[in-house]
Amino acid sequence: MATATRAPRQWCLTKTETINSFENWRSNLVYVLSLDTKFAPFLTDGFTWQKKGVENRGLANDADPVPENARRTAAQKAASLDLMLGQIANFCPIISRNRIVKASTSLSDIWQAIRLHFGFQSTGGYFLDIASVKLEPNERPEDLFQRLTAAVDDNLLTSAGGITHHGEAVTTDEEVTPSLENMIVLLWLRMLHTDLPALVKQRYGAELRHKTLASIKPEISLALKSLLAELHCTEEIRTLRLQHPRKQFQGQQPQNKKECPLCKQSGRPSIDHYLSACPHLPEADREYILRPRHHRDNTI
Repeated sequence: MATATRAPRQWCLTKTETINSFENWRSNLVYVLSLDTKFAPFLTDGFTWQKKGVENRGLANDADPVPENARRTAAQKAASLDLMLGQIANFCPIISRNRIVKASTSLSDIWQAIRLHFGFQSTGGYFLDIASVKLEPNERPEDLFQRLTAAVDDNLLTSAGGITHHGEAVTTDEEVTPSLENMIVLLWLRMLHTDLPALVKQRYGAELRHKTLASIKPEISLALKSLLAELHCTEEIRTLRLQHPRKQFQGQQPQNKKECPLCKQSGRPSIDHYLSACPHLPEADREYILRPRHHRDNTI
């Protein structure tokens, strides 16, 4: 006996939502609505309608090739559309009901209105918000990675987004490429520690010769605790060296310090002058020491 499909229970949007929670809400709502065959046509990509003031919201009667027994009039379609929009409004109390039921022209229009309300509407400037993503207190590194991935996914260009690239309209929805996956992992590593990418390159250099960075992300995650501990240990050692520079051993004389061997042998102070400047050195010896070397050689 076949098991009947049971829709997950739909919930209402709250005043505080994230990109992930909104997308989860939206996906579940679309699934619930798709279970009603009368709503299904309105859920297809690119389907549009007119505002409430337009007759039958601009919808037309079904014709060929729709079978005659399955055809619906424009009025019937408009009535079903109003019911569907009413259901969406019921689960989205944070947005004006009239904005959804009367003023909307497509599902994309409704989603954009909700995203605008929460401040994560798809715009060219929204991409820059990725720079503010960082590890929060008591947040696990894997949770940060998921937030970063969601932020990048949410900034992928879509044909319905209305954003142009180099002056050209986007005709197909953008997908995550291998290079973009690598970039996400790289950003994640830098957010955890600025020196972590260099350490990963050192530790996994052999594997990275024939694998992408994103491919070895699971291995990095497993070793992440030890990698970060090594970096923190290195930082502590560096800090200690800066705070406590090496001191000269007591009693060790610098190599270039003045010292008179004559005074040292006699027990007099000997570290404030050279032999040539010693007041106890006979004048003839002083002149000999100060005499140029070639003159001394000739004298000998």
